[in-house]
Amino acid sequence: MTSQIKKLAEAIACKGISIRTTNHAEISHDTAKLGRLWQKFYQNHAGQLPEGEDIYGVYHNYESDDLAGAFDVVASWKTASEKDDQSDSERTASTSNVVEVTIPAGKYLVFSEEGHMPNTVMNAWEKAWEYFNDPNCEHTRNFDVDFEHYIGGNLEYGQVDVYIGIE
Repeated sequence: MTSQIKKLAEAIACKGISIRTTNHAEISHDTAKLGRLWQKFYQNHAGQLPEGEDIYGVYHNYESDDLAGAFDVVASWKTASEKDDQSDSERTASTSNVVEVTIPAGKYLVFSEEGHMPNTVMNAWEKAWEYFNDPNCEHTRNFDVDFEHYIGGNLEYGQVDVYIGIE
């Protein structure tokens, strides 16, 4: 699929579980943390979400605009209303390490893929990296917040949109 620019008109509030990692750490099975983060999220939180609930992987707190720097990743669900906040209390009662993160309104370049996870999300990120590593790239990453949007909440097969924050 191709990339497109999307303007997020409103911020998205999310809650989930978080890790800090680097791209270098994710290369090795021994030091990779993302797979374990998503496994823990799936085991402890995804089953408590309403069926079809969208899931977000939020990348933020970038150490630098260099791909070698550390960053935080939050495997999360959207929170928006008082009803959601009550449900969140039930979801997080057994887990004290739940964090809140906000996806800011703004301009994003979106890379969409559909298929079996995690290959589909890795393919979307690969396309994003290829795009931004091209010297003729017409957009500049802002290294504020990037995120994965798992449409319909399916972490096994489905569509994922990778949103890269741009200036």
